[in-house]
Amino acid sequence: MGWSTHRLFSDLRMPRVLLGVLLAIVFTAGSGLLIAQETPAISGQAAYAHVVALAGQIGARPAGSVQDRQAAEYIAGQFQSFGYPVERQAFPVLAFETRRVFFQTLSPERLSFSPEVLVYSPPTPPEGVEGLLVHVGLGRPEDFRGKDVRGHIALAQRGAIFFSEKARNAARYGAVGVVIYNNRPGNIQGTLVGGSPIPAVTISQEEGQRLLGLINRGPVRARLLVDTLLEERTTWNVVASKLGRGQPRKVVVIGAHFDSVPAAPGANDNASGVAVVLEVSRVLAPRSYPYTLAFVAFGAEELGLLGSQHYVRTAGQDVVAMINVDVVGQGDRLLALNTAGRGPLLDLADRLARELGIPLSTGRSAESDHVSFEQMGIPAIFLARPEITSIHTPEDVPATVNPRALEETARFVVALVEEIASGRAGF
Repeated sequence: MGWSTHRLFSDLRMPRVLLGVLLAIVFTAGSGLLIAQETPAISGQAAYAHVVALAGQIGARPAGSVQDRQAAEYIAGQFQSFGYPVERQAFPVLAFETRRVFFQTLSPERLSFSPEVLVYSPPTPPEGVEGLLVHVGLGRPEDFRGKDVRGHIALAQRGAIFFSEKARNAARYGAVGVVIYNNRPGNIQGTLVGGSPIPAVTISQEEGQRLLGLINRGPVRARLLVDTLLEERTTWNVVASKLGRGQPRKVVVIGAHFDSVPAAPGANDNASGVAVVLEVSRVLAPRSYPYTLAFVAFGAEELGLLGSQHYVRTAGQDVVAMINVDVVGQGDRLLALNTAGRGPLLDLADRLARELGIPLSTGRSAESDHVSFEQMGIPAIFLARPEITSIHTPEDVPATVNPRALEETARFVVALVEEIASGRAGF
């Protein structure tokens, strides 16, 4: 579906990994026959090879870009090499591209900064916008009280509310642009979910503190120029399926998004999750379960969970549970999350982690593709790791990803699938 299965980017395809094999010896009841089934061993290095291919060779993968298509082809090719039939689910997205961005102070001294445009930011006029730089705290409505930002540029700190809320609040009070400085070292790129009426960019914590120092000494005049393109393009979900033997209409989804923000190679966010899904699919290829398995690489997560929303709307099957793997490349502790912070899937995860000796904490999150499934009443679990300092930055490169973290996560996902897809967990 959508586009050809021909290997458009064969130079990016990795050879099928041939690893050590465990021989599972099973005696057939009553027959005395000896049956050997090859079960590949989970390999963190095999998973890491996918991180290198996606984030190292292909690089940043914003939805609708050439690199986005390359990544989808790579993932489809890997699934096919493991023996799975593959479906490409095409859907439209508003692709965003930054052509030029410029931000500087004009007085009391001329200083240039290094902004990142927030995805979906509208452009400024060709000549940019100028005005006083007005600090508005966290950009909440109460932070604008007593401050005149009409015709000026708002300076807000990251935190407490979404980027889009800060931008809309600034526009509501008359600002012509908003600059958001990070609340931790370095810069970050994000998305204005729901859009913004005015241009919006981010700068680093260090640059924000420098601007605050200037503002504390007197009025600061600044200029902001943003040149962006927004147009409809196509992206995909890549779906590999293994039909269940007993109750094939019941489906367990194991998924991860493969897109990234434009500024980041996306190694941890989320080549790490895709790598785990690919490695789990390789290991489970020889196995069969009563329930159908669907391994899904979602497109356009960074634009507002668009790929998982499309999948849920068009699945046409009884999805009984969803395992979402996102940002699992760093750290010694797994997180098992959902929107409520409780439920049978989290209870199952807690039990399995204790049995496997894997450090795990449970909690709440509404920030990844599991949300699309939970909104449709489908039990879902979000597996992540708390070390996320480099995501959405140029530093999110393969060297920051630990193969051991990938291997441990894959081992845990296999254990979850075994319990759920066998029917033992009651889903």
